[in-house]
Amino acid sequence: MNTQILTQRTFLGRTFQLWEYHVSHGSLLIRSPRSLDEATNIDIICSGVDYLSAPRFIYNLEITEPTVEEFQYLQTVIHHPVPMSYIHVLVSNGNRFLVVAASFRIVENTSDIFDSPFDDIITRAKPIQ
Repeated sequence: MNTQILTQRTFLGRTFQLWEYHVSHGSLLIRSPRSLDEATNIDIICSGVDYLSAPRFIYNLEITEPTVEEFQYLQTVIHHPVPMSYIHVLVSNGNRFLVVAASFRIVENTSDIFDSPFDDIITRAKPIQ
């Protein structure tokens, strides 16, 4: 598997999907899967997710900063202070969607589309006896 962390914030022509979410760990994967037209996956890997407001499919993604109004809104709906650095805005064709997460990484990789960046977390979890 070939993996590279991206600093790129605009992904025109790619379609992202809400791919995987683990409530117990607040882990979220938003993926633009590889295909016949695209040689790599682009994964947005979030952990410590406190808030998510986004559709299943996100087209022509641009990741940007929140407005003052979005910041103030999140302070009222999340019942604890939210650092500005935790707020990420996903813009899709002019529509703005909010994600609040302690960790937010963008990774390009050649993994199978069904591989999960959270596999280690899942396998380490112990079943209830």
